[in-house]
Amino acid sequence: MLVIEKGQTKYWYLTLSEKTTIANPTYLFSIHHRLTDTITNFILLDVSIHKERYNEFLIDESDINAYTGEYEYKVYAQTSPTNTNPNLSDELVEQGILKVNEQAILEVFYEPT
Repeated sequence: MLVIEKGQTKYWYLTLSEKTTIANPTYLFSIHHRLTDTITNFILLDVSIHKERYNEFLIDESDINAYTGEYEYKVYAQTSPTNTNPNLSDELVEQGILKVNEQAILEVFYEPT
């Protein structure tokens, strides 16, 4: 399961290369919100230095502007660096669950001396 907090940036580590059959792929992510039925498609740059072992993606929640809740995600490999239509991608390489959490609120308490 992938997790992201609202308003935060983090890394996702996936093993997509072992399932990808095309050379030098661009990865297209498609997320489908389970409640609102909204679909968002976006491309993330693979920043891993060992792509044959794992794929590392820097994700900023504000870039995809996701609602809080659970999503079904699918990752497609493709040769096009700009296509955001999953129907035009080359192959589906992974699918799973993505959870977007609300940003944690820091509580401040006063302690008398």
